[in-house]
Amino acid sequence: MRVAIFSALMIMCASATNAVMDSLSSRFDRSVFAHFENHRSWLDPRVSWKNKWKDGDQKNGEAFLLSSTSLVPLTDAWHCAKSLTIFFLVLAILAPFTLLFRLPWYAWAGLFFGANLLYGFVFEGLYAHLLLVR
Repeated sequence: MRVAIFSALMIMCASATNAVMDSLSSRFDRSVFAHFENHRSWLDPRVSWKNKWKDGDQKNGEAFLLSSTSLVPLTDAWHCAKSLTIFFLVLAILAPFTLLFRLPWYAWAGLFFGANLLYGFVFEGLYAHLLLVR
């Protein structure tokens, strides 16, 4: 029962972070986030996307190593919320398996990070390559 409750909580957390993403991207000006003027460059997707790039320009390359891929959650609130959504969903999926398989904590940590890496590789492969018209 504890695992089911944990999975349900993780799904609730995923929906909360997904709501943050949608609020940021589709109605930022009407959201609570618009009141944080000092953090607008991180919160407002209309400008925060520039944080990935050196001097805010894609032509100058990444702002720091992996800022446009693996470490993009550090560059803006939308990507941070997206990463948290994925983390919560992966935890919700993995949790029931802990009842079926007795593995040491580090094996579960490896599975957790492996699942997130797999998600990232598939996403990046599709987004950056296969789904582009050339």
